[in-house]
Amino acid sequence: MTGWGCRVAGGGPVSNREPERQGFLLDLVTGADGDAESLQRLTDAAARWISTTAGTRIECAAVLHRQRACYATAGSTPAAAGLAASEDEHGDGPAALGSALAAPAVINHGGSRWQAYRKRLLDNGFGSALAVPLELQPGSAAALILLGPPGYGFTAKVIGEAAWLGGVASHSLKLALDVHGIIRAGDNLKQVLESRTSIDVACGVLMAQNRCSYAEAFSKLAGTSRHRNLKVRSVADSILKAMPSGLPATRFEPPAFA
Repeated sequence: MTGWGCRVAGGGPVSNREPERQGFLLDLVTGADGDAESLQRLTDAAARWISTTAGTRIECAAVLHRQRACYATAGSTPAAAGLAASEDEHGDGPAALGSALAAPAVINHGGSRWQAYRKRLLDNGFGSALAVPLELQPGSAAALILLGPPGYGFTAKVIGEAAWLGGVASHSLKLALDVHGIIRAGDNLKQVLESRTSIDVACGVLMAQNRCSYAEAFSKLAGTSRHRNLKVRSVADSILKAMPSGLPATRFEPPAFA
């Protein structure tokens, strides 16, 4: 499944008008190279889905916070993306506070809590917003911000649909983040194995040249590394590049994902 469509396990695409909608997931992985692209897919999907229910064009912004990772934002239009990016600068919008929201929250002309944020809404061409918190793994927080045009008010029907979509988005984004994490782990493992291959072969060369043990050969590499202020692998690579056969190939195949 690609794009913004949803599927139920064992079935085909289903309209969001159908009453029984258990098991939906958005495909945020196919063709997405990392967390940011999955977040972009999510905003596009949410905007198109909610627009159908609202009967007018609704845009979507999203913000993702992860421990020890970059702050990511996305939007279904440049204006929505800019509004999402402003959350990091100002820290007073609903996406920045997404983890503290227990349920969808409407931001319109009433009340004083979102006064500064409402001004940014108007400056970007929007009249109201509906913040939908997403439930992710511990250490991660995200929120969707559905953006209505000037003069639009979110109805109870649209708010209910947004709450349901928030659940779907939570499961879908959580899965996408997990998949990207596994891929990154595989890439890191490949780098480690490539580094280890170079070091081991270089140690073998030094052992043959100096008739020494592996520990002594590695000690020579480490000493040169400290003396030249280089990584041990860089020293190993320089030794191997001088060999007639050059750098060895690393025999490693990353896991394939069906």
